Order: sequence, then structure tokens, then C-alpha cells
Amino acid sequence: MLTRAMHRCSTVLRPTSPVVSSGLCKASGQTSMRPVAADGRRRWMSVEGAESDEDQHEIMFYSLRHAATVTLKEMHHFGAQANNKRTLLLAAQFLHEELPIRLARRVRELKKLPFGLGETDAIKEVRKLYEKSFFQIRRSPEPKTADAEEQFTHVLDKMMSEHNNVQATIARGLQELHASGDKRIRSVSGSDLIMQEGSPFDFGQFLDKFYLSRVGMRVLIGQHIMLHHPQDGFIGIIQTACKPAFVCEHAILDAQKICEMSLGLAPDVKVEGAIGMTLPYIPEHLHYIFFELLKNSMRAVVERYRKLYPDKELTRDDLPPISVIFSEGAEDVAIKISDKGGGIPRSGMQRLWTYSFTTAGNTQEKMEQLESQRQRPIMAGFAHGLPLSRIHARAFGGDLQVMSMQGHGTDVYIYLWKLGDREVAVP
Repeated sequence: MLTRAMHRCSTVLRPTSPVVSSGLCKASGQTSMRPVAADGRRRWMSVEGAESDEDQHEIMFYSLRHAATVTLKEMHHFGAQANNKRTLLLAAQFLHEELPIRLARRVRELKKLPFGLGETDAIKEVRKLYEKSFFQIRRSPEPKTADAEEQFTHVLDKMMSEHNNVQATIARGLQELHASGDKRIRSVSGSDLIMQEGSPFDFGQFLDKFYLSRVGMRVLIGQHIMLHHPQDGFIGIIQTACKPAFVCEHAILDAQKICEMSLGLAPDVKVEGAIGMTLPYIPEHLHYIFFELLKNSMRAVVERYRKLYPDKELTRDDLPPISVIFSEGAEDVAIKISDKGGGIPRSGMQRLWTYSFTTAGNTQEKMEQLESQRQRPIMAGFAHGLPLSRIHARAFGGDLQVMSMQGHGTDVYIYLWKLGDREVAVP
């Protein structure tokens, strides 16, 4: 619970190893940026990551602690009091203590990756970034005053920006592994399992956990930052009366634009059902889910009908529209997106939830497109969109499911937990 978790800020556990007594020391009532070693000497830690045994010890200490669980309802109710300066201070103190735990846990897991995954340049880059963020927060003075809280919020804002490209960097790391030519390592067709000398490792499961944690951290940080920039109808990043159909309309326009730029054509989308319903939610999450799913459906429809009518110059009127239906239940908001893009064979359904590392060639091509900043947008090819959409849906108790009829089309069901009181399952 968020409120109970706040009380942890006043009783902070400290490392007790003889190597280093604390990640931070206090003198004259102020938090020092210099750790104190066992012999009493002060030393500086690198801002770029863990570079000594003491640094590694501090990360290990925090990685063994449990992260707090937070619900959307708690964030909404707590944020409603943010006009109170004490509330902002408590929230900042909570993040000052909570974020190092979450960052340290990811650092430890990245280091433990088997089969050389953790030693690829890209994965090490991500790990160093998480270590850097860990020490930036640990060295920041505990926000006990309004000025200190504002400075800490700037640290969080910068950290958010620095982590924007983590997903692309991980995709590059997977490409590096396959390009290494290590014959002992192979991926199992149709899954995210990696085999080395008969030992399996489910990298997809690892990425699910890693990305779920990433979503949770970005929600907590984004909520605190946006409480400093109040908007009508919002409490932080949570819209009090979010209208999913309205968010969907914006996602439709965005998906149609990128589809037209990439393929030269995009189908219409029909929105129907309970389009007027509202609920407290994060519209940015909904937009991400809608955009990824609609983009997939539009591409499938255009490509299928171009194959069916290769000699015809198709227009939007020649394409069957995509259907989006909204329904409101007692517990859930349900949304169904249906297309006539030809569907997916049953044997390929499990591959829908895998990540892109098995398509090394395609991934490399997309990475080169991003790095060269070509004008033509990338419509698809990373294979992160669908599994990440499910993670965004599940982050607050919802879900995402796919049903398909090969030769006809695909239905995707999105479920949003209406009451918002399920805990965020952040590892």
C-alpha cells in the first residue's frame, strides 16, 4: 500500500557490512555525497556506474530488499492531496527510498543473465545506465525541504529521459548475441528459449519481468513529476475521467498516418459500443496499446488485400474497415479490435508473445533504419509491440488476449480493471 509504504521513509535500513557502513553518510544534519568506508576514509563513487566492491555491495544490499506494491487507486487518491507541500515531500521521500530498490534488482538480474547475454555491449550499456541512476538517486540529498524536493524532481526528470531508449538498446543486444556466431547458443524456433549445451533459458520471461518493472518505475516517476505540472481533469498522469474511446480516436489517426506513410494506404476504423464510458486511468498507456494493435491490424488488412488484388490500385474504400467495440461491465472495461487481415495460423499463436531476437536479420535492418534516421517510418519488425501492450494492460490488473481465424482475421480483447484497486505486480 502506498500510504503504508510512505512510513518506510522515516526508518531507512542501511548496509551494515564492514566494507562500507552506508551508501551515504550524514554530517551536520545534511546528507553527504561521499560514502564512508570501514577505515573512516571518504571516497567518491563514479557517477557512471558501479566500479568498486563497495559500489557492488551497496547495489546488492538494495537488490535484496522488497519493492513496495502500489495500486492505481492509491496513486489517484494520494495525488489528489498534492496541493499540500507535505504530500509532495512524502512522495519524493518514498521515491528516494523505493527507486534504488527497483533499480538494484534489475542490475542484479542483468548481471546474472546466462550464455554471455549479460556481457554483450548493449546489455552492459543498459546495466550501466541502471547503475548510474541508482547512484544518482542514492547521492541526492533526502528531500526534506521544498527546494530539495524540487532538485530531486529534476534528477528524476533527467533519469526518465536517459532511459527512453532502453528497449531499442536491448533489441540491439539480442542482435549482437546472434551475430557473435557462438555455435553453442541457439534459439528455439517459435519461442524465446535460448539453449546452450542443452540448458534452456527463457529470455522472454526475463523480458516480461524486466519491462513490467520498467513500466512500474516510469509510472511512479511520471506521476510525481506531473504533480508539479497540474492539468485540468488530471491527477499527475492519471486522468480522473479518462474516456477510452476518445483516446482510441487519437490512436486511430496516428496509426492511419504511419500506415499511409509506410504502405501508402490505410483502412477505416469503426468505433461503436459504450463510447461514452469513463474511468480513472493513464491515457498514455491506453494510447500505446491502441496504437500498437491498430497498427498491426491496418498492416495486415492492407497487405492481405494487395495480395488478393495484385493488379488493382486499391483505395481506402476497397478495404474492409477495422472494428473497435467498447463494453462496460461491473468490474472490467472490455474492448475488442477486429480486423479482416487474414488471421494467424494456430501454430503461430504462441509466437505472438515472443520478442524479436529470433529475427536477427529483420531486427538489424530496423536498427539501421533508426540509426540512419530515414524519412520512411518503420511500420513493424521489432516484435515488441504486442507483448509490451499486454504488459501495459496487465500493469494495473487488466489483460490482453488474441483470438484468430486463419483465412479471415483476428480479434484482440483488451481488459481494463475498472476499480483500479489491484496491486501493480512489479517484481
